[in-house]
Amino acid sequence: MDRPLYLVVNVDSDPDPVSEFQDDAVILAKYRRMQEILAAHTGGAAAWTVLTGPMYRRRFYEEPFIGFWRDVVEDGADLVLHPEEDLYGPGPGTAPDSTTYYHTDHMRGVIQDCVEAMTSAGLPLHAYRGGYHGFTPEIGAILKDVGISIELSCAPGIVWPQKAANWNGAPLSAYYMDPEQPARHSGHADNGALFEIPWAWDAKAPGQSRPFVVGENYIINEFSNLTAMKLVWDAVAERAATADALQIVSMVCHTYTMGREEFETRLQGILEHVRESGARFVSPMQAKAIFDDHAAEQGAPFRRAN
Repeated sequence: MDRPLYLVVNVDSDPDPVSEFQDDAVILAKYRRMQEILAAHTGGAAAWTVLTGPMYRRRFYEEPFIGFWRDVVEDGADLVLHPEEDLYGPGPGTAPDSTTYYHTDHMRGVIQDCVEAMTSAGLPLHAYRGGYHGFTPEIGAILKDVGISIELSCAPGIVWPQKAANWNGAPLSAYYMDPEQPARHSGHADNGALFEIPWAWDAKAPGQSRPFVVGENYIINEFSNLTAMKLVWDAVAERAATADALQIVSMVCHTYTMGREEFETRLQGILEHVRESGARFVSPMQAKAIFDDHAAEQGAPFRRAN
């Protein structure tokens, strides 16, 4: 029997650095290299973000990128709406200590526009991930209105009000979100709750590698190291074994580092470590189906997963 242990690989497709324009061919070459690595290690299962932001509002929602998104969907990945309103901005009306994610009307327009663009291309956006882990109940309501059912912003323990990120006390594994308190699970089976898949965390400290970027206590390929990432994954695996509880979590890697041996080797190392632990790689939609099936077997449709 498979271990109750599942990992969603969040692929952040932002074309860093933000200060230098990169043409389509350069970006797509990095995307293709990431696609190759995932095909070899996860069978293509992943969550690929599609960036939008003031600097690149519609760029990644048009050709030639539409063709690439079709390819990764065929590989078994899901597409994720990823607004970076401050990093690729700044967004409108924000003070130095605030963020665009608090501006609900602005976010509604951004989300609706992106969903419409991808729907027109026949490519549904199944999930959402805010920049800097930013998320609000108001954004959650908008997501439900446009048909997005999965949320991927949660980094348990992180509290950054300047970025609309408050994940203090969040579950360590996938859960259905309380619509008013995103870091709490919902106890209601009929409220259309969003399905949250948190970042893998060792539950020791909400550490940062630099301001507003998580570090070695999470699995983030570009801002950690292989030893630390293995330790985080081992903590997740131990929770699954000790509590005999379903564990569904995510990790993050970035396409902008593709072509650099250090980061490619590190990424392949953690993916291999996860595979050797007996875990399965899944897309967000697959993760949700697994959670629902498991909960139904337990007789608790919205049972918390940790």
